[in-house]
Amino acid sequence: MATDSPMYAPVRTSSPETPSNDASPRYTRASPGKRLASLRPSKVILFVTVIAIIALPLLFRHRDDIPVYFGSKYVHTDLTMQHIPEASGGLPEDLAVPLTLEARLSYLLSRPALMQWEAELPSRHACPFYTFSRNTYFFHDGKPEQWERVGPSDIRRYRSKIVDYLRGVEREGGRLVWDPSMEADVPRELRRGIIFTGAEGKTLDRLRLSLHMLRNVLHSTLPIEMYHFPDEMQDVQLRQELKSEFDITLRMVEGKRPDGKSWNIKNIAFLATNFTEFVYMDSDNIPLADPNELFDSVEYKQSGSVFWADLNKDHPDNAIFRVMGRPCTDDHWPAEAGQLIFDKRGNNGLNLAVLHLSNHMMANDDMYGFLSYGDKDTFRFSFYALGLHYQQAPKIFASAGGYQTQGGETSNDFCGHSMIQWGLTPVSAKHDPSYHPRPAFLHAILAKHRWNLQPDKLFSHIRRPRLDGILEPRLVRTLYEFTGDCFALTLKGPDGLPGVDNSMLDGQGVEMVDMREVLGKDEVWEALKEISERFVMINHSE
Repeated sequence: MATDSPMYAPVRTSSPETPSNDASPRYTRASPGKRLASLRPSKVILFVTVIAIIALPLLFRHRDDIPVYFGSKYVHTDLTMQHIPEASGGLPEDLAVPLTLEARLSYLLSRPALMQWEAELPSRHACPFYTFSRNTYFFHDGKPEQWERVGPSDIRRYRSKIVDYLRGVEREGGRLVWDPSMEADVPRELRRGIIFTGAEGKTLDRLRLSLHMLRNVLHSTLPIEMYHFPDEMQDVQLRQELKSEFDITLRMVEGKRPDGKSWNIKNIAFLATNFTEFVYMDSDNIPLADPNELFDSVEYKQSGSVFWADLNKDHPDNAIFRVMGRPCTDDHWPAEAGQLIFDKRGNNGLNLAVLHLSNHMMANDDMYGFLSYGDKDTFRFSFYALGLHYQQAPKIFASAGGYQTQGGETSNDFCGHSMIQWGLTPVSAKHDPSYHPRPAFLHAILAKHRWNLQPDKLFSHIRRPRLDGILEPRLVRTLYEFTGDCFALTLKGPDGLPGVDNSMLDGQGVEMVDMREVLGKDEVWEALKEISERFVMINHSE
């Protein structure tokens, strides 16, 4: 019977030093051709099958499927995704705290309650005083003395009240953890939308500019809800105009401070809405891209929430970190809550508890008023309290404005009075480190307080860091400062480009860019020019 040829055939050899010995054959590798010829058909089929299983995801560019085939606990980072910040802020996995509300609250109560001097070294090491406007930010003025007076008994009281509040919500029939039954009666097309909070007068006039941009320029088809208090939006004709012109739903909610001022309407709206997923925008925020694109972004899908950065960072001595049982960290920027995207289903349904907890913080100004600057902080602190991950937008904001003074006189100096907040990363750019999002929002945070501005210089340029990734360490050289008139962006030290005199050679710098070039779409630029005219007229109106 014929036998298969061995893959390795014995070949007798001899050398001058060693006599030939037939009993001790030496082995040399057979030629590749002989080895292939000796393979059984079953081996060939098996070999081809394995190669096909490995290669098919690569051929179709489904690189996210590769870990299914090559799982390894030693590989944690995709080097092609370092331009996308990971969701963070939650508890370390090695603590093994279950992702349930009861477990997260129990962990919060178990954290040590520290005096200021006991906690200050880790926080001051992680959040240095001299970086990112910590000591010059107006909200921090006069606060360190108040923060220091918060002692261990106060910290335990804060934590107990968090638990008591959430238990009270449940006793009154509220739901703290999202589950699918909460949207069972909501049509699928109404589970995702845009939320505004409205008022009257100039606030409503500016909001109409945003609605015009959404419906008539960006052609967004997302449902829109506008929330207001009972004493607002009582003009029947005005309500009908808004509904017919922009296809929006007006929703009235309760809630007032004792002094009669509106308060906490964002939180009330977020809890009242039937939207499971929503984009929120302030009334002075002009959309520059369809918000629907954000729902399909890489960042949003990582944790079910995205917040955009403000111009300062946290003060390390803020007692809120002791209340939350954690040190300050420079990984996170305080949020600029003129826009956000949120999914109540996130974090195993606990994102809904975040909204309730933020509501508690906003309602207790005597407790949290000196620890947080409104909802821009309370959302983030609520994630911290429950040890949950949330997501930061991938780029720091740019300052938008023009070459005119705050009084409207032409100037050689740029004054940025608004914020360009960039979009998020589409799945198609997930593995492209060179990708930079287009502008998504223009938040006219200071421009609405200016008079006599020239419309053609209102939003003509932006000023931005050259390296503007949210976790970019070289942002420490591009300092944003709130001067009261403008958002000043200053480069500390020489430009970092090669060839520049005395270059830092780190690539960092500050760039002035024409707004039209940044937008990239002529129809959006033309619409923004028209809106600029109307914006200035609103500012001038009585």
